[in-house]
Amino acid sequence: MEELTRWFDAEGKEIQKKPMNSNDMEFITEIGGELEESIVGINFYSFQLNKDEISELLGAKPSKAWNPNELHPFGNRGGSRMTNWGKWYLNSARDQNDINDKVKLLFDGLTKNLEHWKTLTSKYEVWVDIAGYINNWNRGFRLDQQSMKLLVDRNLEVVFDIYYEQPEGED
Repeated sequence: MEELTRWFDAEGKEIQKKPMNSNDMEFITEIGGELEESIVGINFYSFQLNKDEISELLGAKPSKAWNPNELHPFGNRGGSRMTNWGKWYLNSARDQNDINDKVKLLFDGLTKNLEHWKTLTSKYEVWVDIAGYINNWNRGFRLDQQSMKLLVDRNLEVVFDIYYEQPEGED
């Protein structure tokens, strides 16, 4: 393939690049690319939350839910607590699958009745959370038009959480 870029020094003389042997090169880092893993979830929050109403209108059971002033599990150590607010949420698996596929799969399992969504979003604080896990810089993703339409039709905002997880053995 013909070289498309030419390089010149400060005096305007063309710099002749010597061909490099790929065996002499050292891999330093990778730039760009997709997230290593992600989770997509929908969250309902309120001081007057009714977890049964949300489950009924959505036609789905949550990953976890509690009403205000109801004892519920907390953290990863088996503890529990009681709060004056309630939460209902449903999450995808944490894996390497495409975020748009996760969004579509999540909403495929929930009601398509937009009146139910209107009722829920007018009564509760509701958002979709996309959590991305990266182990290198400059990672990203995109939401396609179909995913965006699912969110907009249901009057949902999106929260993006990006977590850096340093690979084992790196300082």
